[in-house]
Amino acid sequence: MRSVLVYFWRKRMFSKYSGYFLFAAILFVGILPANAQEAQHVDLELVLAIDLSSSVDQTEWELQAIGIAEAFRNSSLIETIRYSAPNGIAVAVVQWSSNSSQSLAVDWTLVSDAKSGRSLSRKIKLMPRLVGGGQTGIHGAIAFSMNQFKGSPYTSWRKVIDISGDGQANSGLRPGKIRDQAIDQGVTINGLAIINEEPFVDRYFRDKVIGGPGAFLMRAEDYDDFATAILQKLIREIGPPLAVPLPFIPRNSGMPAG
Repeated sequence: MRSVLVYFWRKRMFSKYSGYFLFAAILFVGILPANAQEAQHVDLELVLAIDLSSSVDQTEWELQAIGIAEAFRNSSLIETIRYSAPNGIAVAVVQWSSNSSQSLAVDWTLVSDAKSGRSLSRKIKLMPRLVGGGQTGIHGAIAFSMNQFKGSPYTSWRKVIDISGDGQANSGLRPGKIRDQAIDQGVTINGLAIINEEPFVDRYFRDKVIGGPGAFLMRAEDYDDFATAILQKLIREIGPPLAVPLPFIPRNSGMPAG
């Protein structure tokens, strides 16, 4: 008889509190971080990492920001996305300088057509300079960019970090080790070397910074050339062929730059 009473008491208590349990479960699911829920698939997750060390003055910073912003309004880039990335691409913008100085300036944004390209362009034009000078910490820039993939609300089979800069690393560890770790995790690192302060920084980027499937390096002769170089670089990163790097051509070789 006692076992029967216990059974009915437990059934009554479960019925009384089942509604609370259900509400708590719904609330828990609702507050899960985005990456714990089902992520949206895109064809590319791209981190654009901009050098804002002390060698980059206000005008040079603005030339970088405007160059990237205008690229996402360019019809050739939008057509490349539509043709080569029908699921769209997710873009985040990181600013960096010294090894411990980085900031996420523009969070992950989906670009799939002209409208979403203009939306990202506005975000980039409106972003403030969050990193106020310092040394050149490429190791820290790559490590920070790697962490952005962990918090991305998107998923993809291609992850790329696009490092632009005008100098060799002089803060923190050398970038070779973190580059190799990124490659082991399936991340490609491409480089845009700005030949403004150091004449051989392109070779340094080639040997010490870039790596991974299809990795490549491009050069801007100075910051005035940045807008043209970043547009060409983005088109190449997004469009086919995806895994065939162009040969590296040293400067002053008498051949056109790649």
